[in-house]
Amino acid sequence: MPEGEGTRRGINVAFVGCGAFARGMHIPNMAKNDRYNLYAACDIVKENAKQVSEEYNMKYFTGDYREVLDDEDVDLVVVTTRHNEHARLTIEAANAGKHVLCEKPMGLSERECRDVVKAVKANGVKYTVGYNRGMAPLVTKARDLIEPLDKKKLMYHRIQAPFPEDHWTHDPEVGGGRFVGEGCHIFDLFCELVGKPPVSVYASGGIFLNPGKVRIPDSGIVTIAFEDGSVAATLIASDGCASFAKEATEIYCDGKAIHIDNFREMKYYGFDPEKKEQVLTLDETDKGQAVEIDRLADAILNDTEPPNGIVNAARAAVISFYVDESIQTGKAIPVSIEDYVF
Repeated sequence: MPEGEGTRRGINVAFVGCGAFARGMHIPNMAKNDRYNLYAACDIVKENAKQVSEEYNMKYFTGDYREVLDDEDVDLVVVTTRHNEHARLTIEAANAGKHVLCEKPMGLSERECRDVVKAVKANGVKYTVGYNRGMAPLVTKARDLIEPLDKKKLMYHRIQAPFPEDHWTHDPEVGGGRFVGEGCHIFDLFCELVGKPPVSVYASGGIFLNPGKVRIPDSGIVTIAFEDGSVAATLIASDGCASFAKEATEIYCDGKAIHIDNFREMKYYGFDPEKKEQVLTLDETDKGQAVEIDRLADAILNDTEPPNGIVNAARAAVISFYVDESIQTGKAIPVSIEDYVF
């Protein structure tokens, strides 16, 4: 097991899964945060772990995740594997006494989610799932603007992009499908913006890609109703357009309007009587990943509640399961707090 010169400067992190997302997002973000020590890398393709370990001067790399879980110096395990491994690896990490940052989804079934919650509670570890959009700077700004209004809201979110028909996410047993695998991001975003419990889910959609390769609905329109009368709808399109912005959010409340373009620019109307339009633009798209890991560091070091913990994680996961059920049955599915507070 090759060793580097990794030195402890805070939270020792082991990455289980060193694919493109981990290398493009969590690893560089944690490298910039001085409360994390990039300690170990693990991947079933050992060469991937080796490359990451050497690039970030980690203590070691391995092809066996059990080596990471047995390491007493590992504080936090970041799970960025394929979706069907998320619940199992989270449970094993929690049982080993490790805090966990798991990329979405929490699990591929309600049973898996319940088992994750049980393990996290039993071992007293911090758990965060990667629903970062609710922590994006422009989303936080929008929430600050609409929260004092204390009135029901009407929301819309678009998430579209070409999504390869042969991608493993479309495999129900491995990826869970588009709604479970990525739609959960948006369902959590709506819950965070509304701030009230969801009460029903209705979805229409199906397979818009090649039905010979895709075996689970990949696109559709989902409507979520909330306890206070707010309504949120999202269009999720897998047969999308690469030359058009992937995401946009619109919020209407009390005669006011907010438009967020791809988490980079926000235009808002009706909040200042002297200004028809107000604009806030970031230097680059920011979906909240850096904020998420910074808040997780706070939770671990100060023993506070982690961002997107087990309740929020289960809430969006359950909604995603109900979306597939609604498409299959053609019926609205009721949601209660007991469905996701296990």
